[in-house]
Amino acid sequence: MVIIRSAALFEVEEFAPFLSGVPSDVANAIRTMRNIASHGGYRAMDDTLFWATLTIDLPPHLARWRSAL
Repeated sequence: MVIIRSAALFEVEEFAPFLSGVPSDVANAIRTMRNIASHGGYRAMDDTLFWATLTIDLPPHLARWRSAL
């Protein structure tokens, strides 16, 4: 669920200032995983990539987004 909700933030114009520091590969990984989860099902997802995004790539951004609010 966090991937789907996080990816949705990239589609909201009001949130754009908070996303300026997100590397494009991280943004693309979040969008891709959202698309796979939404359209292909969780079984189609690469578990290693999913885990790395959730535990390594996403937490620093979530912390920054929370502190900015």
